[in-house]
Amino acid sequence: MQEQLREFSFCQPGFRECTQYIVQKSGIRLADSKDSMVYSRLARRLRALKIASVSAYLKYLEANKTEEQQFINALTTNLTSFYREKHHFPI
Repeated sequence: MQEQLREFSFCQPGFRECTQYIVQKSGIRLADSKDSMVYSRLARRLRALKIASVSAYLKYLEANKTEEQQFINALTTNLTSFYREKHHFPI
């Protein structure tokens, strides 16, 4: 993970904790190269909740289980391709 000037504190241990949590809760494994994606998507939640760092958010997440769905939604991309290609319509 490159050191960058970021709005929120985000380091390698925080990234690892995020990836471990998402695997544990959803079975989704994120590659090490997804650190920027994880940061940008979690930054939206931090702003919304007025939380100052990713580590503080992870503590919040542990204490507030209702936030788990928001965390999972933030880190996943929902794509439905069913019936989006012409050859599916006759079937």
